[in-house]
Amino acid sequence: MSSGERATVVLLQAKQSLGAAGLAEFGAAVAAAGAELRILRTGEVPLVREGDDAAAGVGDARIAPVEEWRSLIPDGATAIVTNDEYLLGTAARLCGDAGLRSPIPAGSLENYRHKGVMRRTLEAAGIPVPETLIVSGGAVEKAGGCTGFADDELVIVKPAAEANLRGIRTERFASVDLGALDDELVERLLEGPQYHSEVLVTNGTVTHLFSGLYIRSLLDLTKGGGSGSARTDPETEAKLADLALRTCAALGLDGTFTAHVEYLSGGDDFADVVVSEVCARASGGEVPFQSRTITGVDLELLNLRIQAGLPGVEPKVDPDASGGWLWRVGQPIAGAERIEHLPVEASFDRIRLGGRARISGRTAAVLAALELLAAANEVGVSGQ
Repeated sequence: MSSGERATVVLLQAKQSLGAAGLAEFGAAVAAAGAELRILRTGEVPLVREGDDAAAGVGDARIAPVEEWRSLIPDGATAIVTNDEYLLGTAARLCGDAGLRSPIPAGSLENYRHKGVMRRTLEAAGIPVPETLIVSGGAVEKAGGCTGFADDELVIVKPAAEANLRGIRTERFASVDLGALDDELVERLLEGPQYHSEVLVTNGTVTHLFSGLYIRSLLDLTKGGGSGSARTDPETEAKLADLALRTCAALGLDGTFTAHVEYLSGGDDFADVVVSEVCARASGGEVPFQSRTITGVDLELLNLRIQAGLPGVEPKVDPDASGGWLWRVGQPIAGAERIEHLPVEASFDRIRLGGRARISGRTAAVLAALELLAAANEVGVSGQ
């Protein structure tokens, strides 16, 4: 780098935006390191979060097609980073083209990115996955011990390489035209508890940070109901921690990154839990709020700091703390009066998606509060 070139960190964004707070803090961290921040965006509308203008006033933002990004990376670029699942491979390639090192797990990225590859890899390692038909190029492959589906059975149809609930639909199996599918999955609809785990992978070592219980199915968001998450009880969290570590070990541990593991289940016993999907990035949504509350660190921000080579604060897990959240599409969150007796801190506001509630406190109290709020925001509840 010549003396006239300014060190620049390039942040890539497309379908997944960063929260306004995390983005502002990342910009400040880049500036504190004596570098400039350039943000390359496609101009697509993110599915959720505060809004489209989260990048306003932060860094030098450019909107252009991905094909033009290489020409917009300055000669003084010191890092190319992203927390957008759709751009992890792009960031790794651009780093390679620019001669920059990247901790993105390029060698195992397809295992984390493509749900068909992921399920075959996990099943081969003895990790339970949903009963699935993997449809690609006219071929149909079974995974998860799939025995087939009854014609009148509801199944989940989803793209193999999408995220954030994009493209997911529920329909009767008789209505699914397997011949018309291309690179998609058909899986058994499981209506038991759903969970997630947040982990940190550091050059072959996996550290579980915390695990959450989804309050109502994530699919309820598409039906107008409320859905959210709170840290799960300690006994279940310990079991999920073990499963998360085995899952990431099976998918690949090259690089340094945060990972988000999602689980489904068909019943209340832990033996019913299966791994639905995993991504080699920090989860968005309200998980950064949860992680700040539980570990003192915004995992999205940490992931970007790792990629940029900036110093980061080590997560320190509070064994008793919990952060919980509830979203509802197009409607405010009702039921604040139902949790006034509980020892929690609560805030209610609105994001572009709709209503949002954030709850913090001890684990049991937050779980109780989120359950009461979810009940108050179910579709068809009197007054809703």
